[in-house]
Amino acid sequence: MKISYITDAQDRDACLAMLCASVFGREAGLAPLVEFAGVSRLLEQESARIVALFDDSARLCSVALLTLDVEGRGVALRLLATPEKKQGRGYGRRLVTRLGESTAMRVTTSDPRLEAFFTTFGFERWYRHADSDLRTGFNARSSVDSLEQAPEVVDFQSDAVLRAFKRDSSLFERHKTRFAEGLEHFTTLI
Repeated sequence: MKISYITDAQDRDACLAMLCASVFGREAGLAPLVEFAGVSRLLEQESARIVALFDDSARLCSVALLTLDVEGRGVALRLLATPEKKQGRGYGRRLVTRLGESTAMRVTTSDPRLEAFFTTFGFERWYRHADSDLRTGFNARSSVDSLEQAPEVVDFQSDAVLRAFKRDSSLFERHKTRFAEGLEHFTTLI
């Protein structure tokens, strides 16, 4: 098994489309497309990375989207998905565990089941966000002892993406087409 960054634009769009569709669901309205458009911009700015686990036949087994913190010393695990036909084999766990061996990482969730799940991946220290159900977990490589110590993670504003879509229908159509073509191309990677 090998871990690689996805740098080819077409493969990157394919992986990002699959991540957004898998995590948000295909019935989630505009949320997957907004995430796709916003993260595409972060990828262009090199503030985010898509990394994948490949088997010995160079077939993709699991994909993660990592977003850099503003200091560039750690990453946030923003999205994680394993293609449906490869689920249940521990590929996602293997990907995150191997990344965490060399990288300071964090993950944020409001779901106690996901918190327990990510704890088994090595996210040992969890902190609750003020006035929120959100909790952020940090792995052993992270030197953060509280949320206040943690540098911000590079992000985008979803509402700004939605406003841009409303103002410019051609922008919306371009992203929708890229998203659909990405999902179609993804099948060639697995």
